[in-house]
Amino acid sequence: MNDKDLQPPSPGRPVDMEKLDRILDAVLDSFADGDMHFTIEGIARRAGVSKGTIYRHFDNAEALLRGVLARQHHEMAGMGPAPVNSIDDLREQLIALGTQLLAFLTSDQGVRIMRTVITHGARHCEHGKLIYRDGPRAFVERAAGCLERAAERGQLQVDDPLHRAEQLIGMWKGSLVHGLLMNGCPAPNAEQLRYRVESAVNLLLTALEAASDQVCNKCSS
Repeated sequence: MNDKDLQPPSPGRPVDMEKLDRILDAVLDSFADGDMHFTIEGIARRAGVSKGTIYRHFDNAEALLRGVLARQHHEMAGMGPAPVNSIDDLREQLIALGTQLLAFLTSDQGVRIMRTVITHGARHCEHGKLIYRDGPRAFVERAAGCLERAAERGQLQVDDPLHRAEQLIGMWKGSLVHGLLMNGCPAPNAEQLRYRVESAVNLLLTALEAASDQVCNKCSS
């Protein structure tokens, strides 16, 4: 998937980003309402645009779904790697990432979207792969990138950044996300969410720093 999925070429007409965002937001609203089998007509009504406006950007509903996933991928992947000049930089980047993730996963819209896409992905394998890649996997890779940059600067040793990132995200989500999906528990407030994210980050970094110290001690002995 690339930028063309998000902004298909339209000769002679500039891309209206405000309308494009409204169209993609309307698709997400459709997901939240439990409808992955949306139509161009229905999305046009939700977005307050004409069908012709949608067709200037997307050939069909399949292309529209890919456009939403492409935008989600860009948002999950971020604007590019940020410098990690210290462990404190790494800690703050991971906390910001975890807060961003949980803010979505624990929001009312996020919970409703997850219910829809999990069911849809189970029935439509190809869509499920795209949703996984541009959502959960993108977050794992972004967190792993933060750990890799710290390791490259010698701030700590990370044996398997992707695995450690998955462990971190697993601590962030815990049983909370499943509880929300099943209406089994209330959503955390901002203070509870921050504590959940910070404590998991601190636990991982403490473990990685201790492992790094053990390696250094072995090398010096």
